[in-house]
Amino acid sequence: MPEHSHPLPKTSRAAVLRAPHERVEIREIPIPPPEPGAIVAKVEAATVCGTDVHMWQGDLQPEWPVGMGHEMVGRVAALGEGVVRDSSDQPLQVGDRIVWAYPWCGKCYYCTIARQPSLCPYARMNGWRSAEKYPFLCGGFADYCYILPECRPVKVPDEVDSAIASSATCALRTVVHGFERLHAYGGIGVQPSVVVLGTGPVGLYSLAMAMVAGAGLPISIGAPQARIELARRWGATHTINMEEATDPAERIAMVKKWTGGRGADIAIEAAGPAAAFEEGIQMIRRGGRFLVIGQATKKAVQFSPRMINSGMLEIIGVVSAHVQHFYKAMEFLKNNRMRFNFDEMITNSYPLSGVNEALESMAAMREIKPAIIPALG
Repeated sequence: MPEHSHPLPKTSRAAVLRAPHERVEIREIPIPPPEPGAIVAKVEAATVCGTDVHMWQGDLQPEWPVGMGHEMVGRVAALGEGVVRDSSDQPLQVGDRIVWAYPWCGKCYYCTIARQPSLCPYARMNGWRSAEKYPFLCGGFADYCYILPECRPVKVPDEVDSAIASSATCALRTVVHGFERLHAYGGIGVQPSVVVLGTGPVGLYSLAMAMVAGAGLPISIGAPQARIELARRWGATHTINMEEATDPAERIAMVKKWTGGRGADIAIEAAGPAAAFEEGIQMIRRGGRFLVIGQATKKAVQFSPRMINSGMLEIIGVVSAHVQHFYKAMEFLKNNRMRFNFDEMITNSYPLSGVNEALESMAAMREIKPAIIPALG
């Protein structure tokens, strides 16, 4: 019989943001015992996402005061009644490393009829909920995390480092979802040209997945120089540093030149600003496809809908991911760890007390993906 629990401490440290622009404070929060179907995990690593920075800067509105962190890996510390396997049907016991999907309701139109659970209007997002509402510990910047019964756990392969696995629980799993939707429109195909706008984690993972899927001419556009160099090491044949080529028209012309004057077969927007959409759609050829992953702004753009029918364009959007995308993200890391040095994605490690420093460094683009390691202090 698998072990189902070990004695939990009474409280856990957790990073709590009371309001935008304030400094994150570390609180001691009671650890509730797991209800049936739930899990309590001891956090091994939690990585900082651009979403955390946007939340801290006031661009996003979670439940205040929010328990921060939505990218995390934990070791099972206690299993609620009925939890014996992960989502891939592997036995689950205390000590196993896991990631977990968001708790979609599983009952609404989007979860059941449309089979698009990432659109569930009743989802309770990890790292977005109040630290003062039960079960209090749903953020990853903490010693322990409470995993609700509706969450679906996935075991982390032994070959994958915890910080790397954590970095995949937002960026890579969303990219996996995006490529799944791209597959419905014909997939990558054989040796196409693919331009990726953005060299943050979403952009770098998009580049890697495009290459594995068969991209023959992978182009990476972003900044700063350290991220461009990483894209080159991972195999981008052409790169554009936006700090050097500052004119969008110049960048569009460069992509057209490298693709025989037509434009790329596929463009992937993984940057976030509205300008990346405007630029990316002008980089694809007639009959091309545009996968939009990174848009994080509500700003409107100038766009002529006639481009869609006159150019026979396909525009594909994606948000978040479901449990199968978490599983496939872990498999992608395991199966491609010899081809890409994923360790280069993690640019620094901070103790839990260093959350503010990590957020500031991420906001200043000094980091690609900083990791919060609670065991460091």
